[in-house]
Amino acid sequence: TLTQLEDLSLYSNKISVIEGLEKCTNLQCLSLGNNRIDSLDQIVKFRQLKSLRMLTLSDNPISNNNVDYRNYVMAYVDTIKYLDYALIDPILREKARNDCHDELVDIIEKESVIAEKASRETAMELYLHKLDDACVLFAHTIFDDLFNEDADVERLKHMPGVKEQIENFRTSFKNISDDYIRATLDKHEKKKAEIGDFDRAVKAVRVKDDLESTQLIDGFNRSKKACADKITNPNSTLLQSDCIRMVKNLQDELDQVCDELMNIELRQVEKFEALVDEFENRLNDLKNEALEGQQLFFRSIEDLEEKFSSGVRAVAQDLIDRLAREELAEDYLDDEAMSMVIDKDTCMGVLSASHDMHIGRILKREDEARGVETKRFQETMSNYLSLESLRNRDRVLQVHDFSRQSKASLHALLSAEDEDGMDEDEAMGMMPSSALSGK
Repeated sequence: TLTQLEDLSLYSNKISVIEGLEKCTNLQCLSLGNNRIDSLDQIVKFRQLKSLRMLTLSDNPISNNNVDYRNYVMAYVDTIKYLDYALIDPILREKARNDCHDELVDIIEKESVIAEKASRETAMELYLHKLDDACVLFAHTIFDDLFNEDADVERLKHMPGVKEQIENFRTSFKNISDDYIRATLDKHEKKKAEIGDFDRAVKAVRVKDDLESTQLIDGFNRSKKACADKITNPNSTLLQSDCIRMVKNLQDELDQVCDELMNIELRQVEKFEALVDEFENRLNDLKNEALEGQQLFFRSIEDLEEKFSSGVRAVAQDLIDRLAREELAEDYLDDEAMSMVIDKDTCMGVLSASHDMHIGRILKREDEARGVETKRFQETMSNYLSLESLRNRDRVLQVHDFSRQSKASLHALLSAEDEDGMDEDEAMGMMPSSALSGK
């Protein structure tokens, strides 16, 4: 891809603005000569190319018309060693940096802020991916899910004391969420360990059986080669009947080898079924633990929602009572808060609507989380079973292909011998029918 470029020439392309190169982090040589770059501010953009060693900007307005051009580039683009095909003198570079010291400090500070922000964003992206992989992303986002696009809560926030209730809810939620996420990530590590153990166990079985199969095939191939060497030896004194008998013995050996290869495959399938049954039980136990953990988590969030709703209701009732007793200053409540406090039914209706919506969202997220956990379990098992089915089918086809090709080579041996004088029908009649049956 273009982002992997190390050497790029954009010579004479009427370029006036440098853009789109920030992702070319591997760029070492860049030619932008004979273009229309006329602003020294464009030079700062090259600082993003940390691998840049050679830069060409000759025959641009900035290089033709600006006496500070070379010093500016040397000061700001400290990674390059060659500018316009000329080696940069370290002493001149240091002098240029000193001349632009204040401007460089400002740029470095801005770059530091940008880099720190990018680092935080990258870390958060990795963390969210980790949560998603463990089927626990919902625990990180559900609080925001409850309050996003909640117009009723936005109205309730106008009442003094409601924002404090929200922050109390947030604090309690974070404590529960952090503990739950930590426990779930630990269980996910156990799940990955189980998968790793299963993969290693299956691999060990297959390596052992594949080795046994390879030894059988190699043994037959040695026998076939020895037989072929004797039959095709021009100095051989073997009779035609001896050759046919040798080929028949090879046919019998081939049948035995193919039968044993199929037996090995059958045993391997049985071993896999035993391993996968045990693995499925272990994985199912972990899935059930995860579902139980989800249920406890969502019930805890429901309890927090109930407490939050009760707290907001108490705040509203207190304001209504104080207004009735004329204990509130005229400017204590804004117009939105006053409109709700004056009309108790409307106020309580808004509270109930917000609470019902929160409960609905909690239950919806619980259903989604349960579905994701169950689906991941099913997909894991289905993938293993599908791969095993494909492997088994391929192995059976390989055995059949080996048998067919080997029988063809045995037939070729008979044909070669037949050229020495025996009628092919006579030769074939001396062999059992199974020799060419393709079994």
